[in-house]
Amino acid sequence: MKRYFIGLLIVTIVMMLLAFATKWTAMEFFAPVQVWLLPATVLYFAAIYGTQSWIILKSMNSKPLAFIKFFLAVTVAVLFIHLVVLVGGMLSNPAGGKRFAVAFLVLYVVYTVHTIATFVAFIKRQQ
Repeated sequence: MKRYFIGLLIVTIVMMLLAFATKWTAMEFFAPVQVWLLPATVLYFAAIYGTQSWIILKSMNSKPLAFIKFFLAVTVAVLFIHLVVLVGGMLSNPAGGKRFAVAFLVLYVVYTVHTIATFVAFIKRQQ
């Protein structure tokens, strides 16, 4: 799974550059969003998905038969954490709350697709 963490680092760097680029280019859509909020959100996603993957890999190695249940439980827990962070980010920035939600959901899709694609490839290689 070294590939996963290298891919996660690459995705994080690209998303961080895009987060800073929205402010550097004075993109009007994200103008009401606070300067630190988008890069902090990228770091949040990198930390959450890195931790989630590490926990899932530990469970896969210790109890392969319980992998599906554990994967789903961790995914639901992370989903609730995302919901709390999304609502908190929207409430902390009333002027740009909707714009923050759009950026948050784009990051959610990017990191989720990366994680699922990597895990599917990893499981296929294991069979």
